Amino acid sequence: MDRATLRFDKWPSLLRIARHGYSTANKRKDDAKKAGQEPQWTEVERDQDCNLTSIGHQQAFDLGVGIALSGDPLPEVIVTSPYTRAKQTTEGLVRGIQSVHPEYNPTIVVEERVREIEFGIMDGIDRATFRKLFPSEADRRERDGKYYYRPPGGENRPDVRLRVHSVLDTLNRDYVGMNVLIVCHSVVVLAFRSLIERWEEAEYLQVDKEDDVKNCGLTTYDRVDNRKLKLREYNKVAPASNQEGMQ
Repeated sequence: MDRATLRFDKWPSLLRIARHGYSTANKRKDDAKKAGQEPQWTEVERDQDCNLTSIGHQQAFDLGVGIALSGDPLPEVIVTSPYTRAKQTTEGLVRGIQSVHPEYNPTIVVEERVREIEFGIMDGIDRATFRKLFPSEADRRERDGKYYYRPPGGENRPDVRLRVHSVLDTLNRDYVGMNVLIVCHSVVVLAFRSLIERWEEAEYLQVDKEDDVKNCGLTTYDRVDNRKLKLREYNKVAPASNQEGMQ
C-alpha cells in the first residue's frame, strides 16, 4: 500500500479534562478579594499540598455522579496531577461514579506533566510585595504580559504547553480509542484547549479572562473520523455544585 494512502487511528475515543475542586488556596484567594486585598499565602503550605475544601470534595463527588449518569462510556483511565487537590478530586469523582456503578474500577495514572504551572519567585506573594522585593521583575512582567512572562524559577504559559504537548503524544501512543479523563489545573486545561484547538496568545488570554476554568468544570472532546478531536462542551459543572461564589 502506498504510504500516502495509509490511515492510522488517533486519539482517545472520548477525552474529558477536569479542573480540581474548590481548594483551600481558592478560598484564601476569594476571601482576600472580598476583603479588598491581594491574595498571599507565603509559608502557609506548599502549593503541592493544598487540600480541597468541603465544597471541593462535594464538587468532585458530584462530578463523578454526573459522569456516571451522562450516558457516555465511563473513563477507563484517569490521569491525575500529583498535587493533593487533584488526587483528592480524582478519589472523590471515582466515589461518585461508584455510587451509581459499584463495580467501577479505573486505571489511575499519576502524571507530573499535568501539574500546576510553576510560579517560581512569585509563588505565594501578592503583586505589591512582588514589586517591592523584585522591582525589575515586576517591570518585566508588565512588559511581557501574563502569557509570556516567566518568573525566575518558574514557567510561562508556553512552557506548560510544551509539557502538555508531550502528554498529547502519550495519548496517541498509549490510549488510542480509549475513554480517558484527565484531572488537572486551570492553566493546564487551557493548555490542552490551546493545543488541540490551535490557539495563539490572544485566544488563550481571551478565554482566560472571560470564561476561565471552573472548579470541577468538565471539558469534553469527541473523536471524529477516528482522526481528530472535536470540542463538545467546555466548563460543564454538575448541577449540585453550580453555586455562586464556589468557582
